[in-house]
Amino acid sequence: MKAIRLLLVSFFVLCVSTTNVVAEQNWPEAIAMPTGMEPEGIELGNGHEFFVGAFSYSSEFLGAPEHSALAGAIYKGNLRTGEGVILVPPTGKPVSGLSYDPRTDYLYAATIFDDLDQGVTVYDASSGDAITEIPFGAGIAINDCLVTRRAVYCTDSFNPDLYKVVLEKGGRLPSIPEVEVIPMPGFVMGEAGFAANGLVGDYDGKQLVIVNISTGVLFLVDTASGEASPIEIEGAEQLFVDGDGLYLNGRTLYIMQNFQDKIAVVQLWEDLSGGEFIKNIPGEGEPNPLNIATTIIGFGNSIYAINTNFFDIVFGNPAEVEPYVVRLRK
Repeated sequence: MKAIRLLLVSFFVLCVSTTNVVAEQNWPEAIAMPTGMEPEGIELGNGHEFFVGAFSYSSEFLGAPEHSALAGAIYKGNLRTGEGVILVPPTGKPVSGLSYDPRTDYLYAATIFDDLDQGVTVYDASSGDAITEIPFGAGIAINDCLVTRRAVYCTDSFNPDLYKVVLEKGGRLPSIPEVEVIPMPGFVMGEAGFAANGLVGDYDGKQLVIVNISTGVLFLVDTASGEASPIEIEGAEQLFVDGDGLYLNGRTLYIMQNFQDKIAVVQLWEDLSGGEFIKNIPGEGEPNPLNIATTIIGFGNSIYAINTNFFDIVFGNPAEVEPYVVRLRK
């Protein structure tokens, strides 16, 4: 009898999985963002929801005197319908990495407050209201962030440090936010001086995987000690230069290599200390919808990337550039 129940459960799971895959085939292949948004970060919300944050490449990298008109805005969309709205109106404070906490319905956004201060802004993911701003300090480049059980971790691309926003039980923020700076011994910056970018990890937050965008090295970081160790990758590709956003599904790691317009797929060992390169997405000869994409999310059998259309911003009118969230198959 037990064997029959297990067989029925397995059949039910298979049917649901197959139904979801078939349903996803009719979902949009590309979802338009507001014109002129200059996006950088993308994150999943509840159900089919996703969020995209507006950076300002034209000012941060190209010397424009002011931030773009939509800097700091956050767009909330639906992967299934392709519809969406501006959840957070422009603040003039560029946003990069995003991370969502379903326990509190809070959205954490890595934010450039001004030339002297960066940190995290916390939003209500339903109303778009700002809950609080948590400044970290100056001389840093807060890039990506990740919610775990008891903390929100953030990478600093200018320094070999990890920032930790402490969370209480249930993901609650303390009445006075507590920020810890965790030095990362063993994390090699490289000559470019712009290093730690995307980060992922298990929900317990004990270990994080971080990519150095300049050298392409993946690092495993112990969050208790801060100790960082290179992850040894076997196979045809072992370094992932231009590695930007990361997505971890079990022990399968997806690495968005922005200026190379590809997503590397690596199968990590169970303890995350090493892994093997599997393939690139899209494969050789396949249609490629990527256009300097930065960060990625996964849903079902698909990977979603946010195209920046960076060169259109550089050589055109940034206010007229139309960015897209594009869908690729795992």
